[in-house]
Amino acid sequence: KKVKNFTDILDMLYRKFPDPPSQRVLLILNRDSLEKTVAKPNNTNTLAEHNLEVLNRVVRDGLWDGRAKVFEAGHVHLQTLGHPIYSKYYSISGSMLSFFLALGANIFIGSEVSSFSIDVETSRFYRGNKQNYHYLPHGIELATPENATLPTAFGC
Repeated sequence: KKVKNFTDILDMLYRKFPDPPSQRVLLILNRDSLEKTVAKPNNTNTLAEHNLEVLNRVVRDGLWDGRAKVFEAGHVHLQTLGHPIYSKYYSISGSMLSFFLALGANIFIGSEVSSFSIDVETSRFYRGNKQNYHYLPHGIELATPENATLPTAFGC
């Protein structure tokens, strides 16, 4: 159920939204894990290499031919703060920062098999924001229909 190739996810995004749904796109993913995987001397994970290359490109160049600027949230910012605690223990605090930024987004696109995504969608639902989508192997689908009376349930 989980789509792992970042290019596939971006292709689905462009099909679902031919024009940028926002001028700013917040990416919430684990850059640290990708970089550590790729840096291993015996790395054979070509998908991690590919995803890191794509991530670097979209952060540099943006999406939709540069019409939407890409931001990374959470731990990427906390690592560089210089704070004695948050710069060292950036994973949890970075996740919290990403969570709250996602709550305020115009739309949210996550994975149906991610507890983080479902938590964000549930919180957004109870705040009245139902513009939540899932990226699935066949494309991006609305996860929270306008007439929904309950938030999306987690399911692996």
